[in-house]
Amino acid sequence: MYEIRPESIKTFITDRNVKLPRFQRKQTWDEKKNFQLCISLFKEYPIGVCILSVDESKGKLVRWLLDGRQRKNALTMMYDDPENIYIWAKKFIGFKNSDQPSDIEDKFLKKIREYIEADIDEETEMMQSTKNEDDSEDNSEATEECDDEQITSNAYGLDLLLEIIKIIHNKQKKNTGFTKPFDFTKYVNRLPYIESEEGGVKLSSRRVKTFIDEYRRYCDDECISYEDEKSFYQFINIRCDIRNEPKVKVLIKDKWEAIKERILIVEKIDTLLTNSKIGMIEVKNLSPSDSQKIFNIINSEGEKLTAVEILSAKPHWNIVIEMPSQLAVETVKELYKRIGTMQTNVVRWDFPATLVRRIGDNFILKRFSDTKADFEKELTCGFKILSGIYAKGVKKEDIEKLSKIKSLNWGTDIEGLIYDLKNMFKLISSFDYFKYFKSWNISMMELTSDAIALNFIIVAYFDWCRKGKPLGDSKAKRFQKNCFILWDRLIYEYINRQWRGSSDSKIANNIINVGSEDEDFASIPGWKWKTILEDQIFAENSIESTDVSIGTMKPLLYHFYCLKSIQGPDTNYDIEVDHIIPQTLFNQSSIPKKEVIQDNLLNLGLLPKDENISKSNKKLILIDSQWLKDQIVKYEFILEDKFLEYSNVNNYQQMFDERKEVFIEAYTTKRDNILNN
Repeated sequence: MYEIRPESIKTFITDRNVKLPRFQRKQTWDEKKNFQLCISLFKEYPIGVCILSVDESKGKLVRWLLDGRQRKNALTMMYDDPENIYIWAKKFIGFKNSDQPSDIEDKFLKKIREYIEADIDEETEMMQSTKNEDDSEDNSEATEECDDEQITSNAYGLDLLLEIIKIIHNKQKKNTGFTKPFDFTKYVNRLPYIESEEGGVKLSSRRVKTFIDEYRRYCDDECISYEDEKSFYQFINIRCDIRNEPKVKVLIKDKWEAIKERILIVEKIDTLLTNSKIGMIEVKNLSPSDSQKIFNIINSEGEKLTAVEILSAKPHWNIVIEMPSQLAVETVKELYKRIGTMQTNVVRWDFPATLVRRIGDNFILKRFSDTKADFEKELTCGFKILSGIYAKGVKKEDIEKLSKIKSLNWGTDIEGLIYDLKNMFKLISSFDYFKYFKSWNISMMELTSDAIALNFIIVAYFDWCRKGKPLGDSKAKRFQKNCFILWDRLIYEYINRQWRGSSDSKIANNIINVGSEDEDFASIPGWKWKTILEDQIFAENSIESTDVSIGTMKPLLYHFYCLKSIQGPDTNYDIEVDHIIPQTLFNQSSIPKKEVIQDNLLNLGLLPKDENISKSNKKLILIDSQWLKDQIVKYEFILEDKFLEYSNVNNYQQMFDERKEVFIEAYTTKRDNILNN
């Protein structure tokens, strides 16, 4: 199932078979976090564990990095360019460009001491003694090259880390302490580490490091010493175009100790990364559920991986789509812009990941924001909709199965489904009840749950398909009525807590049952609605012995307004669920069960609120705005001459008695009219 083993850091970060899944969370590690990893590495502390999913596709082994991307990224940056260590250290320690080597050392020691929360150990004491021996040299200007900055073959641990920082210090526009000795621009053409910048040139530290790697390999291949300046001149002569040989030889001779010092830095970092180990957990042939569980056990303090994220590392989900539509390409491009990565093609995983965006706004799913939680939920909904339709289930295993359905033509079938779903939503929206529902600017998902919204879409789609995907005949009207019955049923089940527990299993059962259900769905009997309202909510302030709450009353409240064919206010207004007798009055009273009674359906109404005008916790009698008074009369069915009476919390029962008949009528007579029309 999985294997735990150590692996050389260098092997890990240079392994081209380690791939990143399509889905990548945004980079959250900053320079300070990266430098903390440096401290752990140079101090030989444990540096964490990475989780990889190992898959073999077409004879090629691919390792997908499920967790550890930011750690790998920091280690790779350290390996590619030593100057990154300096940049991170500067942010972590807080030294300035003008600081002298002694200043840097003092600040370094202080910050490290604070970070590791311990006394300076023998290693750091050795650094301090070195500092004392070199005090005479520390008075030099920061812009000078100093002999005390030379790194020795004995440097190790934090001593090595500090020396690297001191050598790279003296960062200027054209070069840094690391790159300055390699400045042969006056006498050599085609230097591979030159970059253009703002009309001038600069020495790239990353490319200098690559140049040093090439030089070391050249010396190994030629069996010559890289510590010999003649070897370095020979390499430059082969690699570049020397314009003035005598000048270059003199320059190399003058700078050789500094050049060799930089080569030694690169070698020591290379050796450190080669000898240091990182924990690797490789999972093989696991279901998304198992992969997710293993990840969450190991990474208990980090961000949890969703099944959708894990699936993005599966080979079947990374099969490239041939000739995707232009709209698909554009939507996928937008997806990865939101994720913060770039992809050059469209693969299977991208279709469910962009499905919700492509089917557009509707009153079933909520309008997802760009917050992390909403973004992940948006992706998951797309996968579950496709899985429910094509794999007849929405569990993790069903979603994984989706990518392997051979009969599914990803290039055309999904495009056809998106077209169908848009037409189906349009048809549902043209039914009178749902016209009123839309006018209140809320979604089924927000009123109930994610599972109920997904169940509605999937079950409605199967019913629409079995009726021949009608758009405007008698079958279309039967489908519209079925959608009303389905939503009415889902609300009833929701307030009765029938969607608690394994909602994925309930959706799967509903998918199976829709095929055997009558062409006209069976509705909840009217007597059941009347009983739950009169005998439980109104009389006992509970449903099946569970106290009522805003969460359970809210869908009933919106359903009530739509059953009564009450249009929502102008879309410029927000909607508030109003406690007609304010909560503050109940809280100040001695009424038994006041905490529950105040949330009874009979004390609630939907009110529009203007930017500067809302009822909030005001008593009815204290409302000054005639506009707001009119809204209360219109939407809460309370006449102005009752405002004084219902501003007294002790009169709540009289208000409840007056309003209950309005609700009963909606859930009996008005509802029957919709069902029988």
